[in-house]
Amino acid sequence: MRSDVSRRSMLGGGVALTAAATVPVTAAADLPPFQTAVDAAVGAALTAGACPGVCVAISRDGAPPIVKVYGRANLELNAVMTPGSVFRIGSLTKQFAAACVVKLASEDRVGLDEPVSAYLPIFAAAPRYTLRELMNHTAGLSDDAQPVCAADDAEPRSQIALVENIVRQTRLFDFDPGSAWLYSNANYIVLGAVIEQVVGAPLAQAMRTLVLDSMSLTSAAVDADRDVVPGRVNGYTPGDTAGAFTNAAHIEISDTGAAGAMRATAPDLVRWHEALLSGRIFERRWVEEMLKPGRLRDGRLSGANRFSPADASYGDVQYGLGLLLPTANARGRSILHYGYVNGFSAFLETWIDRKVTVAVLCNGDVGPALPFRAVRAAVNASLDG
Repeated sequence: MRSDVSRRSMLGGGVALTAAATVPVTAAADLPPFQTAVDAAVGAALTAGACPGVCVAISRDGAPPIVKVYGRANLELNAVMTPGSVFRIGSLTKQFAAACVVKLASEDRVGLDEPVSAYLPIFAAAPRYTLRELMNHTAGLSDDAQPVCAADDAEPRSQIALVENIVRQTRLFDFDPGSAWLYSNANYIVLGAVIEQVVGAPLAQAMRTLVLDSMSLTSAAVDADRDVVPGRVNGYTPGDTAGAFTNAAHIEISDTGAAGAMRATAPDLVRWHEALLSGRIFERRWVEEMLKPGRLRDGRLSGANRFSPADASYGDVQYGLGLLLPTANARGRSILHYGYVNGFSAFLETWIDRKVTVAVLCNGDVGPALPFRAVRAAVNASLDG
């Protein structure tokens, strides 16, 4: 997320290339056959100056993840990446927030198709839209509000306080709820406020209680600028010359809330997807709710009417509850998402039917030289083989 633009677009010295360190939890002979292609993909990104460092975690069939680390976590301290390096993960946060709401639904504490106004009376006079429509990005909420950051705040602002800022927008909706699809971080800020309201606790505590503590994901948390985090990675903006970087622009990370405020390690993200898909968080029928593609109120898939012409690039990819859903192919189904926030870029995908999960975390801004596409291609090539 970038601090000098709208919330929608937010979510979104030199360094020498160092040799990758492989940290297998299984025997070296069990390393995936595509490791050479992954090394090449990440090496090309580092050489191009996309970021100072990368961490990749890969797991097959629920085995402990194999972790590969490359480059530097902090240039000023010359600190190398480790398997325990903690990154901000931007919009990967959305799937955690969606899982929290599904967890509440599984406990009959909310209804996915109930109006948001049932939980947040501040929307009582607004057109009706539901929790599911928030999570599917079909609610229509405008993303134009700028977070108002108070540098002297003693505590991170609540999601409910952030929603008050959204309500004050000149234009609350970009389109009638349920009539189109548009990726909007405002949807998930409002979702975070619902979580806080129903649980009766700040978002960070509510997420721990609902999903994180039960899975022992020790690195995964809602971040705050004041937190002291062992292994925290520094975020960078690439310069005009490959290998030159500046510290990324500051952003009050708590103001990105349920849309993008979390931090985690790559291995914990792999464990997260495995826990989510295995039914450890809630029963299988609720997992399937997260994997359903969103639909408009007229019954069409949400991708059939994308509000922004620029979103034609999504093609046939649909959106579930906090998850991108590519069209199934010979490799079967997959779920994925990207995350971008000042100084950090993240990618997480699971090929469900093949039981392969890959997490790639980088400490550089979004850009064309990031290794996500090449790593994904390497995994696909391995599955095709």
